[in-house]
Amino acid sequence: MYLECILFASLLLLLHTYLFFPLTLPIFSGFFSLRLRRNQQKQMTEHTPTVSLLISAYNEEAVIEQKILNCLNLDYPEDKLQILIGNDGSKDNTAQIIKKYAPRITLIDAEKNQGKAAMLNQLVKHASGDILVFCDANTLFFPNVVRKISQPFHQKSLGCVCGHLILHDKSGSALGEGEATYWDLESEIKKFEGQLGVVIGGNGALYAIRKFLFTPLPTRRSVMDDFFITVKVLEKGYESTFISSAIGTEQTSKAGIGEYNRKIRIGRANFNYLFSYLPLLNPLHPLVAYFFLSHKLLRWFSPHFAIALFVSSILLLGEGPLYQSIFALEIGIVLMALVGLRTGKQGRKSTLSSAPYYFITMNYALLRGFFQSFLPEKGGGWVRIERGGES
Repeated sequence: MYLECILFASLLLLLHTYLFFPLTLPIFSGFFSLRLRRNQQKQMTEHTPTVSLLISAYNEEAVIEQKILNCLNLDYPEDKLQILIGNDGSKDNTAQIIKKYAPRITLIDAEKNQGKAAMLNQLVKHASGDILVFCDANTLFFPNVVRKISQPFHQKSLGCVCGHLILHDKSGSALGEGEATYWDLESEIKKFEGQLGVVIGGNGALYAIRKFLFTPLPTRRSVMDDFFITVKVLEKGYESTFISSAIGTEQTSKAGIGEYNRKIRIGRANFNYLFSYLPLLNPLHPLVAYFFLSHKLLRWFSPHFAIALFVSSILLLGEGPLYQSIFALEIGIVLMALVGLRTGKQGRKSTLSSAPYYFITMNYALLRGFFQSFLPEKGGGWVRIERGGES
């Protein structure tokens, strides 16, 4: 009896976070159609608040000049746009390149590498804008992106706006291809969450918040700064939305192993501060609680559910054809993942096999991150991954 409960509970939770939840999002947005039309009408109002664009950089000489030129070409009033770049103790020529563009670009230079969280905390202290726009050094913007992402802030209830990241894969790896597809699906989820005002976590490539809602980032252990900053806005009772026309583009990691290692770090950082996110489950805010549970919390624990499902299905093999079918399906997914690994090594792509391979590999990385969160960790520090398109 207990094994059956474990098996079906694990299966249901996995199906919910990866299948049922995304498929039911249009139904949720349909219930709020009147509110959506009202918000869409409000967004027609022209609104150009003062904006501080914050970029934290470490050893980014390969991309930083292109990023600066991209920022200088933004279609936004110059007197209302402050551009701050933090050089977090880079060992290359990042700082020297940034200095060439003073005073239009303000350099905040740290002699010693402290880590991205500490650098962002420092940048916010120097920010003069009412709206803080966070982005990565390798993210390139469409010219109208600051207008698009700052315009909705005339709504007093809105505290956070997330932009639309489009990933391009030049690596040719199954993991790189999977990551690009993953972000396309994530953007669709964020679109529906944004219509309801409950986007659960931004992405570091492009998001904005009101300055007075910024919560200083913890620096004792690694943290997912984009997730921490944006969900703290929700905890304070403000809404968070997604603007699909505010577009930034990035390249995936140059090699597939880069995406795998990045997922390990993301998993570890999320579990490091898991208990600080649990207030999002407050039943007095049912939409936020449901979306956090479905979109993030269950997904973080999906490796644990998958292991429980696999082990319980083995132990129940002698209990009838239903359990044998479930086990056969699991084996089929593993075999497809192995095919995906093989075709990826041969430089070929197969969507049918690369999806299981990406799913299993990324969940294994997440599981490694979970166990690493129990180990001692030095605060700060960057692990830079070379991206596609870099020389």
